[in-house]
Amino acid sequence: MGFTPGWVLGSTCGMITNKFVIGEISLQAYTNKFSKDLLQKYEDATSDKLMSITEEMMQFLTSLENSDAILINNAYIFNQVNFDESGAKRKMKTLFKSAFAPQKKEISIDEALKSFRAFVFKLRSDQTLIAPQGWKISDVDDIEWLSEIFDQRVRITDSF
Repeated sequence: MGFTPGWVLGSTCGMITNKFVIGEISLQAYTNKFSKDLLQKYEDATSDKLMSITEEMMQFLTSLENSDAILINNAYIFNQVNFDESGAKRKMKTLFKSAFAPQKKEISIDEALKSFRAFVFKLRSDQTLIAPQGWKISDVDDIEWLSEIFDQRVRITDSF
């Protein structure tokens, strides 16, 4: 087994943020539920790691003045899922490789947060990065299993 690709880690923490903000369940329940499924593919997708990244992302979002945190967070998820680091369209599956393939190098919490902050500052100067109205992760081709993780029902008992 290997480590979680940065884009999967970032989009997962972004999705946890959205679900927590709109939901009525603890942050721990979301991180535990998502971690349980991600750990089947990636050895570093622990609940503690997801929790740390998500908490820091939310703290950063709340520190921004006059900003729509959900709009920013949705733009981040959209761009993580659809584009690679160079800005090129992300290909989920190619002939020899999958974008979901475990990585050899672990993405640290600090690296994940640095990527998120950099995106937020880039978004301030480039509004074309905002997610299209009505966009859903389930609309992306070949992303079914990750979408299923995000769409599953989370219960209060998942907190434990």
